[in-house]
Amino acid sequence: MPQFHPESPNVSAASLARLRFVADFRKQMHTGLSKGNRAIYDLHFADEHASDLPLPARREKLRAGLEGAEFYRGWSSMLRASQDLMWRLVGNAVDADHDRLVGRLDSLTPSGSVTVNPDLPVPPYMAKADVHRMPGGYMKDANAADLRAGALYDLGGAVYQFGVGNIAGGLLNDSRGRTLVAHLATRFPDFSPTSILDMGCGVGHNTVPLAKAFPGAKTYGIDLGAAQLRYAHLRAEGLGAKIHFMQDNAEHTNFPAQKFDLVVSQIILHETSPEATAAIIRESRRLLRPGGVVVHLEVPLRAENGDDFYNTIMLWEEFYNAEPNISGVMDMNFCTIAQEAGFTNVKLGYQTIPPAGSRESAFSESPGTKAFGQWLVLSGVAA
Repeated sequence: MPQFHPESPNVSAASLARLRFVADFRKQMHTGLSKGNRAIYDLHFADEHASDLPLPARREKLRAGLEGAEFYRGWSSMLRASQDLMWRLVGNAVDADHDRLVGRLDSLTPSGSVTVNPDLPVPPYMAKADVHRMPGGYMKDANAADLRAGALYDLGGAVYQFGVGNIAGGLLNDSRGRTLVAHLATRFPDFSPTSILDMGCGVGHNTVPLAKAFPGAKTYGIDLGAAQLRYAHLRAEGLGAKIHFMQDNAEHTNFPAQKFDLVVSQIILHETSPEATAAIIRESRRLLRPGGVVVHLEVPLRAENGDDFYNTIMLWEEFYNAEPNISGVMDMNFCTIAQEAGFTNVKLGYQTIPPAGSRESAFSESPGTKAFGQWLVLSGVAA
């Protein structure tokens, strides 16, 4: 883990060693030790929970049972502690280099732009907790020069992905953006947008691949956090992407209707609520011209594709890592919501992550065998 890209925080040798440790520790928690939870389920709960209860009730009953097991409680405590340790170590690395990053932003002769709105209300799902337990959350903004939340998310996001065994994004942590571009090439090979909106763009992990894939388009990225967007602007300029970042709410943006040819999001729906998810999909339709394309990319979790144990263990992130709509992504009827919003040719499925520098990828309405080798995608065309 050297410097991730031309404008990322510099990481000292000591910080690098600590970050490698926490990534390896988290990987062991997710791959090695987590197998013990499956053994407990098979031994004590499998028969009991093969019942006629509705799935949400079965999940809740099983979660309560697992939390009564000492192994699960120990595993859960260590995994949560590892998340907090990751953010503390990443924060130390960012703080040591923050002033240099601010100087880099001040020295830019930009091709893109960043616009913040200090009066933007905080949605309730963001006000309740810091998503991913990231200290201060996405919205923390100390002053007009603050970049910390963005730098923290950029560095921490890459460490997190390494810690769950997903290295397809590499140090740029851009597997979602490249997968989204590959999905467009797979489902809509003749589509060439001239205006693009990335909803919930974060630090531009997804937005930069889009802007580079369609260099003739005018590309916008919106998010709730000002410090994230300032850093996203610095990051995009360093990576040679012209993007216009704006602080806005994806549920109801300030853009006029039918402004865009392509509207996308990447892994934001599981951080909202069922009501907000439906609102974001409806807003996607309002913003698209007729014939425009929508793609919402999410974590590859669907209740119908897993057994009771899988559907329950995945909820750990919702209850203990402040990701409030994991169960919504697992259960929601996305296709119906999209069709009711005014989309046609709607499909929900799985797009494999392409190799770096390639758009070679496959789309299937059934999941593959490697959970971290794909992303869930909902796509359709504005009627």
